[in-house]
Amino acid sequence: MFRPALVGKLEGLRALDLGGQAHGCLSTGVAALDEHLGGGLPCGAVTEIFGETGGGAWWLGLCVLAQVQGKINAVIEPAGSFFPPGAASLGVDLSRLLVVRESNRRKALWALERVAREKQVGATLAAMGNLTDTEARRLQLAAESSGQALILLRSPPELSRASWGALRLRVRSEPGPGRCIVVEVLRVRGARILRPMLLELDHDTMAVRTSALLPHRTDHAGRSQSAG
Repeated sequence: MFRPALVGKLEGLRALDLGGQAHGCLSTGVAALDEHLGGGLPCGAVTEIFGETGGGAWWLGLCVLAQVQGKINAVIEPAGSFFPPGAASLGVDLSRLLVVRESNRRKALWALERVAREKQVGATLAAMGNLTDTEARRLQLAAESSGQALILLRSPPELSRASWGALRLRVRSEPGPGRCIVVEVLRVRGARILRPMLLELDHDTMAVRTSALLPHRTDHAGRSQSAG
């Protein structure tokens, strides 16, 4: 029943009268980070966010979903890590959110590729690891065809794997007096080398209070591994 149920939901999305979203950039919801990235996350392309559990990757991905206007969002998460109240507190409209929870990797990947091809979806956030080169390429082509921002949450050990992502970010928590997150840009369009950005978050609202650029790291893991 998995495939018919998902197909039915997608057909329901196609019946909605939703505004279009031109290819370009989708805001992260953090003005300083948008400026740093040249506008935000690329639409019609794959963004990879690498991070440990609880390190800020989910937070950043949900912040992006909250910026989508006039379209549906989607979350594909085999691990059951998605927390709806937390997403709502960041501004994600749960009434316009398609959530697929599937522990079977083959089914989850099928659902991800199917959703990534939907033009009615503005952004998809997926916790999907251990992608083969062929699987990653198919997801990139799906995002290109739909024009949506496809965000893949991946674990740090996968940084050495080949990638079709137009943007690669590494997100980690940083010790400090408050909740601090460092966003490191490993790859961005234009082959620019950007400095990491430190974001200090409000404990209660998780809104960004301050931001600052940090010195470059000495290592460049994840920069050279590109299949695209």
